[in-house]
Parts: sequence; structure tokens; C-alpha cells
Amino acid sequence: MPSSDHRRPFSLKRALSSELLVLSDVVVEAPAVIFRAKDRPPQIRRQLAKVMREQTDCLILASMIDPAADGVHLAGFDRYPKVYQGLVGRSCHGLDEVRQAEIEGVDYVTLSPVFETESKPGYGPPLGLGGLGRIVRQAHVPIYALGGIDLGRVAACRDAGAAGVAVQGAVARSPDPQGTIAALLDEWHSG
Repeated sequence: MPSSDHRRPFSLKRALSSELLVLSDVVVEAPAVIFRAKDRPPQIRRQLAKVMREQTDCLILASMIDPAADGVHLAGFDRYPKVYQGLVGRSCHGLDEVRQAEIEGVDYVTLSPVFETESKPGYGPPLGLGGLGRIVRQAHVPIYALGGIDLGRVAACRDAGAAGVAVQGAVARSPDPQGTIAALLDEWHSG
């Protein structure tokens, strides 16, 4: 779980060492969090990011750069930051998008949807484990599997070559988000 010392200098290696990225609109405790809350005003997002900072070793803000965060996660339409010292990730939905993100210089990508998902209905048919594995083998950046990732699917994504999994619904729907995060991590390590 997260370190209590958030004053350590930023380390790309440490930031990318998490096998679980939790995409969240609320404050949760997890090794790495992509904090979304895009529907909230920037000032509120900044305040929530400061609270979130104490709950994670790696805080990434979706589509927003802030000194409280270790990085920014870009949507497909977001411009790549010209000068930025933090971690940069991008949402991708196929090999062409992954290759374009690599050219931009991203540090990682989320690839979705791997499985059927309620939260990503407009991004085409699921890639499946075969599609995930094929893209991972051709990629030159860490890929985090996203879309329909629930307990029972984590180890399969790892075995397909993913650097980790990114989850949203499994945690958001859970009556025990912290327990779900722990179970997902356990499956990654022992599954």
C-alpha cells in the first residue's frame, strides 16, 4: 500500500512500478491513481488532488497538469504537453493509437476496452486477451489493460503481457473499494 513519505523526489521507475492503476472520481487509497473528476471545476479538482496525494504513491491527473501530481493522463484528444517533467500517459484503443502515443513520447498507455464494459461502450468491440497480447508484443511502452477488468480477469491480463491493469468500475461498484483494490492486487501477484 502507499508509502507514508510523499516527500520523496519523483521517480519514473517508482511511478511505473504499480501493477494497478485505479481510475477514480473520488478519493481512494491505492498504489497509483488516475484522478478523473473532469466534471468538477479546476479549483475543486486541485483541492481534491491535494487530499488524494496523501492516499497514493503515484497520483496522475486526467487531462490536467498540477504540481501536486506525479503525472498527467491524456485523453485521445488532449494535446501532448510541450514542457513537462512528470509522467505522461495516454488512453488508447488500438495499435495505431499506441504507436502514435509512442512517437509523442508517453511513458505508458491504457488500452481499452479489453473486455465488455458499461463505461466504454463507444470505443468499438472488446480487444479480448488475444488483441491485448498482440498489441503488447508490438508496443515499446508499458500497457495497462482497461475495460471490464474485474476479479478473475487480472491474472489473464498479466499473462497476456500487460504491465498492469487499470480499473474503474470494479472499484466504483464495490461496497468495499479498499477490499476490492487489495483483492485485485492479490490476484495480480498470485493469480
